[in-house]
Amino acid sequence: MSYQITVLPAGETYCAEKGQSLLNAAIDHGMMLPHACKSGCCGACKARLINGLTSEINNQAALNSKYNHQQDILLCCQSAESDITLYLPNYHGSNNLPAQTLTVRIDDIRYCANVAIVTLKLPPNKHFNFTAGQYIDIVLPDNLRRSYSIARFNDDTRQLIIHVRRRAAGVFSEQLFDGRLKPKDIIRIHGPLGCFHLQEQHKPLIMLASGTGIAPIEAMLVALAQQQYQQPVFVYWGVAAEENLYDSALLNELCAGLAQAQWTAVLSRASDTWQGAQGYVQDIALVRHPDMSHYTVYACGHPQMIVQSKNLFTSHACLAEEAFFADKFTPAP
Repeated sequence: MSYQITVLPAGETYCAEKGQSLLNAAIDHGMMLPHACKSGCCGACKARLINGLTSEINNQAALNSKYNHQQDILLCCQSAESDITLYLPNYHGSNNLPAQTLTVRIDDIRYCANVAIVTLKLPPNKHFNFTAGQYIDIVLPDNLRRSYSIARFNDDTRQLIIHVRRRAAGVFSEQLFDGRLKPKDIIRIHGPLGCFHLQEQHKPLIMLASGTGIAPIEAMLVALAQQQYQQPVFVYWGVAAEENLYDSALLNELCAGLAQAQWTAVLSRASDTWQGAQGYVQDIALVRHPDMSHYTVYACGHPQMIVQSKNLFTSHACLAEEAFFADKFTPAP
């Protein structure tokens, strides 16, 4: 049995099967509704249930907050029991072209400690409708997929850049580090995917990244420069040690291209000679911005950082829940 789902204010509709999450049903219909973790932890897919009936199929952990209305639901955790109407104020409709599977060439691989910065060359005759913050899937044999955020896309050169962290027995990353994959090799990608992107507003921004979560933040900084963004932008990049700051020079360049932007490195296992910020990005950001009531926050990286950031900022710094946007990296071998 299927039900019709209406999404306001976009005015779009789709069908969802009984027992299927409302989020997965939307994705199956080519609608990238706001989401991140798909597990009920981040709250990115929160929607207001205007009418209709749903049933819970996963624990809605992210709704355990005094700021949530009794009709708020998480789309990844609820299934339709009737035709329903949802309200998602930050969804403006599926105007993008659908994701596609493309054959691409590896143009370059730059190794920085445990991260490979990979440049891919897309075919010239395929449109790639990228929005800063999105990601691609690397399509492997047996249809295995690994997701990587896009750090940069140049439509003129057809080059796309991803950051790949080395993982023990990683089905894709190990091929890059042991030499099985090298420049000029051909691989397949699927994308662009995801709904982590800049919102249409003009507030000071706080951007948090842990590890390779800096990749989509870099893409957003490029987009902000193209928009000639005038509000302050504060970037906090958390890594373990100084040698993991593999894109420091690029971040300096990107921040210099904005009217009011600065970035801060935060080390969780700093050496005795390190004189910068130590600890975790969410804690440093909270100390430096005790009142976030007029900010918008973008966070990308480890799930624990995402959850803690949202809880800290909304409960201690007056950040509005609807002003927190995140993309959670779930490690996969």
